[in-house]
Amino acid sequence: MSWQTFSGTKMKLKYSESHPLKSYELNEQLLTKDEFIQKFENFEWENLLKLQLSANDIQVHRSPSINLDDNDGKGISVSIVGELDEYEFYICFKRPITRKKRKWLGLVEYDFYDKEFCSVIPEQTKKDAYDAFLLFYERNFDELEKRW
Repeated sequence: MSWQTFSGTKMKLKYSESHPLKSYELNEQLLTKDEFIQKFENFEWENLLKLQLSANDIQVHRSPSINLDDNDGKGISVSIVGELDEYEFYICFKRPITRKKRKWLGLVEYDFYDKEFCSVIPEQTKKDAYDAFLLFYERNFDELEKRW
């Protein structure tokens, strides 16, 4: 089965989780939108952040995160960071784009294809994270570009 099946909510994307004390991603699987919503709602954001904050720095491999990827090189990842009483979410939107680069002291500008361009947007809420994931499932990349 392909990663994507374009029949309404049946489309599946590769899902994975990152936990602070694990050096690898967990639960890599293909999920429909409805299955993902269940995973998102049940993900223990605050408990995993608490675990991260109470661990030795050397034990921590990554922030608690949920990740979605498609087979076109696009992906979205959300992490929780901060303190237990004041945390925020980072939204990372990865996609291939062509962008401008300069060389020779800025005198020459050329197009550069960046197959893994990633915008990282801090200071987001859990609702922002949820909205970003739903836009990704809906393939609404224009709106993702505008917001993140």
